[in-house]
Amino acid sequence: MKNNYLVVNNCTNPYYNLALEEYLLTHHMEGAIVMLWQNDNAIIVGRHQNAMEEVNQQYVTEHGIRVVRRTTGGGTVYHDLGNLNYSVIADRGEDDRDEMRYFTGPVVEVLRELGAMAMFSGRNDIMIEGKKVSGTAQRIYKNRILHHGCLLFDSDLSAVSKSLHVRSEKFNSKAVKSVKSRVGNIKDYMPGEVTIEVLKERLACKLLEDAGYEALALTEDELVRIEKLKRDKYETWEWNYGQPINCAIHNYKKYDGGTVEVYMNVREGRIEECLMYGDFMALRPASEVADGLTGCRYRYGEVLEVLREFRIRDYFGTIGADEVAACICCAPE
Repeated sequence: MKNNYLVVNNCTNPYYNLALEEYLLTHHMEGAIVMLWQNDNAIIVGRHQNAMEEVNQQYVTEHGIRVVRRTTGGGTVYHDLGNLNYSVIADRGEDDRDEMRYFTGPVVEVLRELGAMAMFSGRNDIMIEGKKVSGTAQRIYKNRILHHGCLLFDSDLSAVSKSLHVRSEKFNSKAVKSVKSRVGNIKDYMPGEVTIEVLKERLACKLLEDAGYEALALTEDELVRIEKLKRDKYETWEWNYGQPINCAIHNYKKYDGGTVEVYMNVREGRIEECLMYGDFMALRPASEVADGLTGCRYRYGEVLEVLREFRIRDYFGTIGADEVAACICCAPE
């Protein structure tokens, strides 16, 4: 029987916490691992998002808010000490279960047990009375899956809206006025005696299925490796912002499954360079698909043929190959 592990992480440095999470996913290959953690003021950018477009750089600089890119897909979120983040690392399901609902279910149960009528909604959100209180995301590594989420417990919602840029194309309704109007704090829907520490304790028990567990102790050598990953990757401008190409073609489309944005250079009718951004729910890096398109003729049918060589839902969630192809180059009438 495989052990369950709880990682006690009191660090609030977002660079370190994301490095620790990645290390646990890629180096601890047995047993279920649960980590509960908090970040001091930070913007956490989705793996495939264009940080330059998403972040209000002037505001985050003036307020000392760090910008860090995570390894999972989805949208950009704001973290502060009023949030509680959770990470679950486990073996992938052998059946074709809905992994997002599978891992989100215990979180929703805890919130409801504590008095907040939470529900899973849309692609990856937890909602209470029409307000988003958590976003979740996933990625896979070999036979393992990482599922994590950020629970807005008592967060500074004004900083959420001021820190982010939101494209008007992402919304169909003019009734949506701001990021702040769409999100809420869990604390506002719970009895007064519930604290973030109570939520943390109940969530740990639920995610570990009330089974026995042990604290995961990291060796000194592992701590050195995590610090190196933090320094060489998560603290770097190259990882967090990246270097966009000087592109000749820039396309953007919004689908039910999220947004897709493509930057390309095409020479002599063939795709020479390609970068893909968006808030789609990816399990694998879309750069693998972008690299696969290098050298492909810039024609819808041939682009679609390349895309169909990939298990496209692992890269773009519910956005289909035909929709991705239509964003890259116009579909025939």
